Amino acid sequence: MKKLDLKWKMIILLIIIWLVPITMASFVVFFLVSDKMSAQVTAELGLSMNKAVYSIETSLDECVNASRNATYFNVISDSWSAYQKSGEKQALYDSMTIYLSSQYRFNQNLNTTMVFFTEDPELFYSTYSSGSSFDNVITFRDHYLKDTLAIGETLDSGIKLCNRGNALYLIRNLLNDRYKPFAMIVLELNKGNIFDSLSTVWAYDEAYVFLGGERISGNDVNLPPAFELAKATDGPVVEKFDGRYYVYLTENYNGSFLSYVVRLDSGLLFGEIKATYFFLVIVLAFLVPLVVTLFIYLRKSVSDPVNNLVKAASEISSGNYGYHITGRSAGSREFDYLNDSFNSMSDELKNQFEKIYVEEIALRDANIKALQSQINPHFLNNTLEIINWEARLNGVFKVSNMIEALSTMLNSTLNRKDEKTITLREEMEYVDAYLYIISERMGKRLTITKNVDEKLLGIEVPRLIIQPIVENAVEHGARANAECSISIKIFDTDGYMYIEVRNTGNMSPEDIAKAGRLLSGEETGEKHHASIGIRNVNKRLKLMYGDDCGLDLYNEGTDTVSLLKLKMGGGRE
Repeated sequence: MKKLDLKWKMIILLIIIWLVPITMASFVVFFLVSDKMSAQVTAELGLSMNKAVYSIETSLDECVNASRNATYFNVISDSWSAYQKSGEKQALYDSMTIYLSSQYRFNQNLNTTMVFFTEDPELFYSTYSSGSSFDNVITFRDHYLKDTLAIGETLDSGIKLCNRGNALYLIRNLLNDRYKPFAMIVLELNKGNIFDSLSTVWAYDEAYVFLGGERISGNDVNLPPAFELAKATDGPVVEKFDGRYYVYLTENYNGSFLSYVVRLDSGLLFGEIKATYFFLVIVLAFLVPLVVTLFIYLRKSVSDPVNNLVKAASEISSGNYGYHITGRSAGSREFDYLNDSFNSMSDELKNQFEKIYVEEIALRDANIKALQSQINPHFLNNTLEIINWEARLNGVFKVSNMIEALSTMLNSTLNRKDEKTITLREEMEYVDAYLYIISERMGKRLTITKNVDEKLLGIEVPRLIIQPIVENAVEHGARANAECSISIKIFDTDGYMYIEVRNTGNMSPEDIAKAGRLLSGEETGEKHHASIGIRNVNKRLKLMYGDDCGLDLYNEGTDTVSLLKLKMGGGRE
């Protein structure tokens, strides 16, 4: 199947990653943003409606407490008792008028406050706020007094909210010390003040309040049939009816169902959604020129320079070495760099091609030398075997033992099987061979102790990691002291194997600094084989087991300690 040009790939890519996703996203947003914002609007409406109703019921509670105080303060009951004894109506009038005026006249939630005695309803006393008038008192006394007395017979110590005419009343019995009703207090509530908090509901347009399904505040309104006006709701409910949105909440307040309804301003309610739609239209309008501009830019800055590189590569592949790309890219520093690099590479390729024959000869010579370097150690090892047999035949066993130890060390360096790891047992054989030769050289000046956990001898460890450390310990200990003591301890704990090599004598500050540089991998220019061995052992352990493993060198008491740390479970893959 023929592959598309880069230009067409860019066009398809722009359509796939720009036009299609953004168009689809616009449709998704178009259909989903309304639901999402509607849910957010509902939540905001519910919160603001709850706050408004809470404020209303707080005001109602204050009115209830005000009616309850008429019983608690005993002023009315004492005045009534005094009147029953003296029969002086003026004293009763003065006492009641002063009490009602001081307690209720300046309560902003009340229009009028009225008290009358059930045994003689003609004994009727009242006070009213500056926003009301005595006409309200007359209206109640002339039209609703008889009904109120009937309601009082069923109230006991409770309260009752009643809607009479255009007024909302809170009715309560006043009880004497024998808990028997002797009077009634009637509070005409200031509906404008109490229900004013409904205007704080978000997107408020108009509010209505219903008591037991009967409208007590607001103008006439045709409510949605789904509204529950005689049953408490679980919370605020939003409904759409006749193209308008309403939020309502019905609460059971002291046995009376109060329903709060707010008609919403749709323009304010969905202003954010309309703004979102407008924004989407703007985005789509700017999308097309943006895609075209981006395509032109990519063609000039990417497609054309890439085509030049493809053409140049084709020339090189056809054997036209040294071909150059001419001209500069359209304002792209990166492609200018690539063109210059390609031209340099083309020149270098031409020069290298002309030298291929010479390089092949040099490589052949290097291979021959490498083969010779492999042959020589085998030849030396075989020669040592012949010398060893000659020494044994002539009874020179000390020389024979030293030759065997040297042969063992030589075999460890040959690694004929190309093994990366060997058992700890085999590794210790190489160490023992080295120590045997050194012991013969140093004699009684060298003391060697070993403490190896035998259960670890079968564990695989990297080749030749202990012998270089032991060699360094011997050289350091012998250089620092007339007599040298070497201790080798191998143990395991918490999933790690520890190989501790300890020698007499402390490292000097210069030695500590040098060891730090070697273990950090810093190039020190050090050519001594022991130093190189330390650095290589540490590097190999970290590569095989991770950065938490490796070699550590430090002074402890009068000794120098070399501590190797390996993972028991094996190294990295």
